[in-house]
Amino acid sequence: MKWKQWSEFARDESNWRNSQEKGLLKAEYLEDYVLRLWFEEDMDVSIYDLDLAPLIAEEYPGEVLLPLRDRERFRNVRGDYTLIWLNPETDEYDEKAVDIAPECIRYFCENYGRKIKAPQKKAA
Repeated sequence: MKWKQWSEFARDESNWRNSQEKGLLKAEYLEDYVLRLWFEEDMDVSIYDLDLAPLIAEEYPGEVLLPLRDRERFRNVRGDYTLIWLNPETDEYDEKAVDIAPECIRYFCENYGRKIKAPQKKAA
């Protein structure tokens, strides 16, 4: 997983033209640093398994993700448009919560994840 590649992709405005992210519907902890992620699609969903260990434990994407090295905290994930880990002390979405934008998570899923379900193609 390459945080630097994501950063370069995100800075390129042409990647966001005519793009509308619908976001995450659900996130489920599977094991270690692996999550199952459900993305909303037009009248359907796509589902991926994504191992975030390379990003969290091996790369250094910044201080904000360091708390997720604690596996107990990592397990308490939610998907509510964005990927969220609430503040473990307050169970609130506040300044100690960690979140990752849905566009970022979709990028990692599409480039490094394992697709479990693709959305059904619309009949012509």
